[in-house]
Amino acid sequence: MAKRKNQMLEALQAGRSYTWTEPDGGDLASMRAAVKHGETLTMSPIGDPHEIQAGDIVFVKWHEGYITHLVQEIQGDQFLIVNSVGKINGWVKGSEILGRVTHRIEPEPAPSVPVMLDQLEAAYRTLAARLQATDTEHNRLLSTVDDLRWYADRVGSERWSKLPQLNKWSFDQHLWHLTKEAKRAVDSDSPRSLDFYINHGKEHVGMMAEEFALFEFAEAEPSD
Repeated sequence: MAKRKNQMLEALQAGRSYTWTEPDGGDLASMRAAVKHGETLTMSPIGDPHEIQAGDIVFVKWHEGYITHLVQEIQGDQFLIVNSVGKINGWVKGSEILGRVTHRIEPEPAPSVPVMLDQLEAAYRTLAARLQATDTEHNRLLSTVDDLRWYADRVGSERWSKLPQLNKWSFDQHLWHLTKEAKRAVDSDSPRSLDFYINHGKEHVGMMAEEFALFEFAEAEPSD
């Protein structure tokens, strides 16, 4: 996040727009009600503070740093800055607002978990055939899908979209990340090696195992 803020600040101070895509997974913290995972946004420099409107996402100088929050209200040259979940930061002058979001591209909507599992398996089979996988490589790659199906049942559909802890990924976030990656690889002229997809898939399976344990631990804790 700090790197993005620095890059955004440099671009805006130079009079350039800055475009980024919100990464997959975890919690979007105080802006989770305004921004989506996988959404692409463009922050543009402010030419005239009068172009700022209530509801805009803005990049603001706040105390000793910078924040990307919302404008809730405008009174003359004063702008009330808030986050997306109800916290009020306070009033700032128009000169403290360096940029506002001028363009947004919606993320590709994630299918249901069963559909994603089928899409991931189909993409892995295509990659294995194209990259001439050995029997061992083929079985290791497809075993990731078997593991994911197993954890889908263990986690349960009521928890597929639930974060086990703040900034931990939900089950469907892990699965959508892997599915998008595999689908992009199928469409690519030069996908990565099979080892990459095997290792990356197993990495996410391991994180799902940890998060399933967090769910179980939380439910086993005695209530006060």
